[in-house]
Parts: sequence; structure tokens; C-alpha cells
Amino acid sequence: MTYSANGRSPVVRVPVGSVRVADPFTALQRQMSRLFEDYKAPDASAAHRFGATDITETAKAYQIVAEVPGCSEEDIKLGTSNGVLTISGEKKKPVTEEPVKHHVSGRQFAAFEETFTLPEDVDVEKISAALKQGVLTITLPKKAESKPAERHIAIKAE
Repeated sequence: MTYSANGRSPVVRVPVGSVRVADPFTALQRQMSRLFEDYKAPDASAAHRFGATDITETAKAYQIVAEVPGCSEEDIKLGTSNGVLTISGEKKKPVTEEPVKHHVSGRQFAAFEETFTLPEDVDVEKISAALKQGVLTITLPKKAESKPAERHIAIKAE
């Protein structure tokens, strides 16, 4: 390594858009190691995420449709408090009676929780939910619009 007069190594300028790699095999090895480490230990927060979710609205209701594969009705809890809908539960690992040797284990088993702020026009007392083939459908009916009372006022001639 060469040093300049001030004792620091010289700055190597590389044109924008190009990358200098001293050894392409070392870079490939680092990338492969990173790939395998990510596969072995995925992001811990990913295990606590709720499944893919769609939220839609019609004239009469809002609807939340979420994937919760491997969960039964007993595994999922729904509740509302202070204008917030909370969906929580746990995807439990199946229990086996005899020891099992895993060759690949890609499924995640963990507790999950997701919250949704409810619009003001939701009738909280009429919220319903159904679970079919690993898909949770929550229906949030809208409140009936309160129309101002109309009244005809007669005019008297004086």
C-alpha cells in the first residue's frame, strides 16, 4: 500500500455507475453467505405480521379480507375498543408424536396482531366475521344515515 505525503492512502476515483471489485469470487461468496443467513434466520418481525390483507368499501359496508392459513376460529380473536379493531391470534406448530427430522422448514409459527382504525360511520354493534379456507372476512356495516327531520311549516295570512 502506498501513502501520500500526508500519511493517508491516496483516494481512488471511480467513474459514476461503475463498481470496482478486487476479487469477484470474494464478492460472490459474501452475497451467497448473506443469502443463506437470510434463509436460515428470516427477519424476526416477519413472523409477527398479519397475512395479506384487502380492505374494500361499498355503499353499505367496509370489508377486511385477510389470509390466515393454518388458523381455525379458536386461534383468532377479534375485538374493538375506542374506535380500533384488533385482530390477534396464533398460528401454532403441529404437534408430532415421534421425533421428526426436518430437511426444509419454511413455515412460520408465531403469534400475530394487527390493528385497524375504524371510520366514524361504522356500526360497531353489527360487525361480523367469517373464516373459510384460511381466509378471514370481516364485514363492518355502515351506520344508517340520519336524515334531518323534514317538516312542512304552514304560513298564516294576517
